[in-house]
Amino acid sequence: MYKKMDKSLWLGRVDKEDKKFGKRWHEKIKNLDYPYNKKEGIAFLGFDCDLGVKRNKGRVGSSKGSDELKKAMGSFAYHLKNRKLYDAGKIIASEDLDKSQKLLAKHIKNLLEKKHFPIVIGGGHEIAYASFMGLHDFLNKKEDIAIINFDAHFDLRFNKLGTSGTPFAQCSSLCKQDKTNFSYLCLGVSEASNTQALFKKAKELNVKFIYDTNFIISNLKKIKNKIDKFLKTQENIYITIDTDCFYSYQVPAVSSPASRGIDLVLVYEVLKYIFNTYKRKVKLVDFAEFNPKYDINDIGKKSVSRLIYDIASLANNHL
Repeated sequence: MYKKMDKSLWLGRVDKEDKKFGKRWHEKIKNLDYPYNKKEGIAFLGFDCDLGVKRNKGRVGSSKGSDELKKAMGSFAYHLKNRKLYDAGKIIASEDLDKSQKLLAKHIKNLLEKKHFPIVIGGGHEIAYASFMGLHDFLNKKEDIAIINFDAHFDLRFNKLGTSGTPFAQCSSLCKQDKTNFSYLCLGVSEASNTQALFKKAKELNVKFIYDTNFIISNLKKIKNKIDKFLKTQENIYITIDTDCFYSYQVPAVSSPASRGIDLVLVYEVLKYIFNTYKRKVKLVDFAEFNPKYDINDIGKKSVSRLIYDIASLANNHL
């Protein structure tokens, strides 16, 4: 089910004495209802779903993630100059995950057709299959998509029913069906959290990856080189960020906390490099697995919402 923007989520400080120079996101964000017929901008679209997490035996609660993150973003200082900022509402998933993913994909496709830059906020990582389908359909099922996933897990399980652990297996099947190349780079993979079966599947599908132990600031140049090699011939980039990839002290509010994790600050540096280098080739970004139920003093909410702020700024400057 589609639900329009909830204006009550966007609250924050007001500095009237600073006039137009004191504006914050809650004062500048605009309503963008389906079918999204407004001047191109950066559009937040929520996905209230954790059925995939439940099926994958994880901790439920991420269905509340998009609303909580929107609440956290209201007081951000407004500095965007090139694009408008929109809340495009959200998709509320039913018990039929496949149907809900197709509905989200339809809305993502529509946002792309109207030349908006979607930042999709989940929800479990089942969001990724919907995001991929939306971009795949927008490209008429003919062009390759490069997936860059910041994640401790490959999410390459093959099940009869989709879960938060199956999205990239589903993407690979869709690529095979429509005769496009499956291109997948996973950054922050935890050896301790992926079985031999998953590493075997990753090898079969020619998945590229960097271990969490190697995703460190001293290796930044090597990380950039790996990304450049992966993206050498790519024209369409989809970035997905599973918030369970971060150090647990930075983002404790997740469905499956990382035992090691990677640094949120380094992830930003990598994202900045991708946006600076590949610019309009970046088509959309989504966030998954933020679970406010397990937050501590709003630490996770503040960390993830700030990263969304940073991505909106990168999109504003480089798209």
